[in-house]
Amino acid sequence: MIIHKGFSEQWDDVYIRNEQNTSWPWSDLVSLVHRYGKNIINKNHPKVLELGCGPGANIDFLLSLNFSYFAIEGSKEIVGKLHNKYPSLIKQITIGDFSNKESFPYFDFFDLIVDRAALTHNNEKSIESSLSLILNSLLPGGFFIGVDWFSVNHSDSSLGETGGDLNTRNKITSGQFSGVGNVHFSDEAHLRKLFLEFDILLLEEKVLKKHEPKNEHQFSSWNIVARRRIN
Repeated sequence: MIIHKGFSEQWDDVYIRNEQNTSWPWSDLVSLVHRYGKNIINKNHPKVLELGCGPGANIDFLLSLNFSYFAIEGSKEIVGKLHNKYPSLIKQITIGDFSNKESFPYFDFFDLIVDRAALTHNNEKSIESSLSLILNSLLPGGFFIGVDWFSVNHSDSSLGETGGDLNTRNKITSGQFSGVGNVHFSDEAHLRKLFLEFDILLLEEKVLKKHEPKNEHQFSSWNIVARRRIN
């Protein structure tokens, strides 16, 4: 596998340590798929691609909607576990870097592409490359749903070191991003620039401020729903 320089190889170590093992579907993704994917769900065998599926928290949910499920995941460790759990998906859950076209051999193929906090763990160049590949892999009128793209209003957005561009941080040693490599933090203008070739249907920012314990920590992230233009 060719690794793009923006790819965070640390995630394999995270899964080897048995961390980040969420086993339930992310509620924002569930809501957005039902809200924007009604017509897709009613199609005959619609196809969905998940980027950075991790331990597979969203797989059973998407399969329950009759999707033909595909995923690109960078961690060999977690893909091996998923192949054991879902033997029927061995050919459809692949190890790869979703910012690299050699891992993305699809064109006009998917009705829906989803991402829960996967692209946001890359640098800007990798995100731009990924979005270009996503655009070409969606059917005309197909949807991209991204959940929890971290915001510049997140308390941790200034931790660590600059990761090669103004919006990316890495070498973070404390908090939720400790040891996970690149973390990209966006504001509204930056996201609109990244998704310039899409029609943006939803762009919302979540801001959660912790009052107990009184550490004033603020979690902030974006959800985005974007569509490939038909013409």
